[in-house]
Amino acid sequence: MAITTRARMALSLSIAALLVAGIAGAQYVGASTKPGTPAGSEPGSGGGGNGVAGICVAPEDGEQSVPSSDGCNDTIDNPVVTDPGDRGEKVVGTGPDTAVSYTPCPDDEEPVITDPYGGAQKVEPTPGMSDVYPRAFDKAVVGDDGRTLTIFFWSGVEPCYVLDHVDVDYGSGAITITLFEGHDAGAGDVACIEIALLKKVVVQLDEPVGDRRIVDGAA
Repeated sequence: MAITTRARMALSLSIAALLVAGIAGAQYVGASTKPGTPAGSEPGSGGGGNGVAGICVAPEDGEQSVPSSDGCNDTIDNPVVTDPGDRGEKVVGTGPDTAVSYTPCPDDEEPVITDPYGGAQKVEPTPGMSDVYPRAFDKAVVGDDGRTLTIFFWSGVEPCYVLDHVDVDYGSGAITITLFEGHDAGAGDVACIEIALLKKVVVQLDEPVGDRRIVDGAA
């Protein structure tokens, strides 16, 4: 089949156009891809592929921007996490997403020591109780004057448990203190709840304690 001169020229122009387009495409791909860049990843994309940039960590104050952040779509602050072992305030994150917690330090302030005898109920001897018996005491504290004794003891609820009197026996090496307790018969037939109460009675001695021991006469 014979081909006319006009058709032959049109075919040649078409082939030339295809060759030019192919060469231009190859040059574009070679210029946009650097050696060592993984396929499907663009420089500065933060790991994104297909020409889509990712999210990069914003440089801190005084630091230069990292080259890979040029192609980022967005940046985020570098999260700051304090050492979990640190005591006191702990900060996680920055900006509006910051979370703050506080753990008291044991050495922030001196621990408060509670006196177990601080809440003792002070009582006075009431002579004339019924069924009097010796009551052992728990602790005796000598005052600064050396003549005042504060006796702490466990007892019950009045009128079922009432301190009747306190006997003091002075010896050369010890002072013996004996508490006597009974119940108030004049209160009538009453029922008392059975709970233990810490009580204290103050005793004024006729002699200074000195080097003598305090002995419980009911023990």
